[in-house]
Amino acid sequence: MSGIARPRLPERGLQGLARIPPALWGVGLGLLLTPLIGVLVLTARGRWIAIGLLGMLAFPALLFLSRYTVEIIMFSSLFVPLTLSTGSQSPIVASLLLTGLFGGLWLLRLVFERERWPKAPAVIPLFGFMAVSVISFFWSEIWRDPMIPPWFLYRARLGGLGVMLLSPLALWLAAAHLRHPRQVDRLVGMFLIAGALGAIQILAGRTLFPFLNTGGLFSMWLFSFGTAFLVFRPMPAWLRLGLGLMLGIWGWYVLVPGISWISGWFPPIVATLVVLWLRSRRLFALTAVALAVIGVVYWGPLQFWVFDYNYQTSGTTRMEAWARNWQVTREHLLFGTGPAGYAAYYMTYFPDQAMATHNNYLDVLAQTGLIGMGLFLWFLAALGREIFQIWRWVRSTDHQARALVAGLVGGFTGLLVAMGLGDWFLPFPYTQTIAGYRYT
Repeated sequence: MSGIARPRLPERGLQGLARIPPALWGVGLGLLLTPLIGVLVLTARGRWIAIGLLGMLAFPALLFLSRYTVEIIMFSSLFVPLTLSTGSQSPIVASLLLTGLFGGLWLLRLVFERERWPKAPAVIPLFGFMAVSVISFFWSEIWRDPMIPPWFLYRARLGGLGVMLLSPLALWLAAAHLRHPRQVDRLVGMFLIAGALGAIQILAGRTLFPFLNTGGLFSMWLFSFGTAFLVFRPMPAWLRLGLGLMLGIWGWYVLVPGISWISGWFPPIVATLVVLWLRSRRLFALTAVALAVIGVVYWGPLQFWVFDYNYQTSGTTRMEAWARNWQVTREHLLFGTGPAGYAAYYMTYFPDQAMATHNNYLDVLAQTGLIGMGLFLWFLAALGREIFQIWRWVRSTDHQARALVAGLVGGFTGLLVAMGLGDWFLPFPYTQTIAGYRYT
């Protein structure tokens, strides 16, 4: 036999390495490179190299955890306060970063692994809205007013564009990954756990869990799904009592200390009434009468905080803000002023009278024009139609499915109302900042 035999690696060793989970590979390599990453973080330029290395190390873990994409994003939104500084007052929150990472991974799988494309009716207008958002970003620069400096406030505009792309991407991820009621159960369970922790904080009168996020429309979704579970789903008496007590604590919180914030209690009431209507017309009527009686008994403070106070501090200013916004929007009706674009006109022409609209519908019209607004309304109509079709399908099925879908119907209806009261669906960079993505 001539020649030199090649050394062969032991097959058992290779098989053992192949059985190591990708996430464990990432953790192991991360521990080995921790000293290098620590040194890089201490320098300004090295910080971004360190972030790149961490991203490469996190890639195997993302592959392994991608089956829990929606659950991880929801968990980070509720319980993970970590942020990444952008050098401005608008940091990147963990849920926004994870949406981008998991979304990019899912798009790669669509291309290379022929992953299933979501076929929900709302996907088409949503894709169109994302495309129009990109078009409006550049369109607003091409048709920029001569008085506006080139690429004025471009960082805020890029942040606005990112949110307007990642928010729809989050819904795509949900459509692609939520395939079993058990997954939705986990999401609702996270909300209920966060609600219980929030109720403990309310009783304590101080912040006990600084990591907890109960801002924005949290109370609306809590009441919607909590009420649905309470009236639709069989459960032990002690659990029903605990759930009712938690909702009662939150009800007191949004109606007594938070009475001046209409967005905090009106959408939850709408969502709750819709859920009760789906369960029982009699239960709906009794609750509506009870709310009316409470309103009559406490009409004095209610009139002051809801009508007089809000009209003086918010009502007139909002009307003025909408009129001011229309002065800019009417000149850019096709594709709007671009994501976060109308702020540049505000700061140039009337900096002392610039006011945000606090209205998602008007924000979408101002930023993406009539075309973007049409696609956005199409998306809402398609999504609502699909939700109500699912409700008609599950009405005669098990209690679990009915509770989940009833909560979804109530929450969606409350969301339509809430969008008229603030930018609670697509956060506006100059009010919520892009960090508002964590609770929108």
